[in-house]
Amino acid sequence: MFSADNRIARFVISETTVIIMIVINTIAMFFDAFPSINAATRGQLIWIDYVCVIYFIIEAFIKIMISDCEEYWENKWNKFDFFVVLSSTPTLLEPFFDMKIFSVILILRLGRLARFFKLLRFVPEGPKIWCGVQRALKASVAVFLALIMMNLVFGMGATMLFSSVSPEHCGNPLISCYTMFKVFTIEGWYNIPDEIAARPLIGAGISLSIKLYFIIAVIAGGILGLSIANAVFVDEMTSDNNLVLEQMVATLRTELEIFRKENINNRHAANEELKNEIERFKKENMDNRHESNKEILIEIETIKKTLDNLIKK
Repeated sequence: MFSADNRIARFVISETTVIIMIVINTIAMFFDAFPSINAATRGQLIWIDYVCVIYFIIEAFIKIMISDCEEYWENKWNKFDFFVVLSSTPTLLEPFFDMKIFSVILILRLGRLARFFKLLRFVPEGPKIWCGVQRALKASVAVFLALIMMNLVFGMGATMLFSSVSPEHCGNPLISCYTMFKVFTIEGWYNIPDEIAARPLIGAGISLSIKLYFIIAVIAGGILGLSIANAVFVDEMTSDNNLVLEQMVATLRTELEIFRKENINNRHAANEELKNEIERFKKENMDNRHESNKEILIEIETIKKTLDNLIKK
């Protein structure tokens, strides 16, 4: 039905068309969120959203038809696109059913917002950025877990200490954890302890203890904890800047290792050649000595014969 050389199919799945549809969808949903505009248009802008949902379903279907199913699912962006389309598909039921009955679809309507993230695949250097984000998240897991545990500890402590004097801030562990999370962000953290300490029947000693508790919390969780988390995250995000240098160092090490092996082999070959030359020289020297000795013996014999002849005369 569809092939890679089909003009209509290429147009539907082209990056330009996808970007245009996402922008149109975003604009329509943005203006439809204004009550005045929604009332003026009588909710007609939502039909643009339905058309965009249908378009993205067709786009995913064409991509699967054109490429092999296995090839399609090997691409992470295709998986993400399919999940986005799948999460927003239930919203097509809105015009035909009472949303009060299918209240769960009201929650699924948030899935349509995920379509905005489809633009991320067209960001310049996108794959490089997302790889950096993945590395940073993996490296930051331990720090995030430590911050969660710290938040839980301080939240439980605040519940046990201040639940009676400030139930709106420390009434139960969940409320306390949220309060301590706000404290960890540092922004306006002092308002909470000042408000609690200003309550009636709070003595000077208790007031000082409250402020000291929150000071320790903001130092441990806000200044130290978040600083470490930011440092780890940024370090991993920028670590790919050293990839070229690391590759060059690895290449240099490989070349040095090859040079060492070649040098050792050349030394062995040179030593073998030198040994052979010494052996050859020794043999030649021995041969020359034997020849010289023979010549000397012949000369001696000649002299002896000459002397014998003279004696006989």
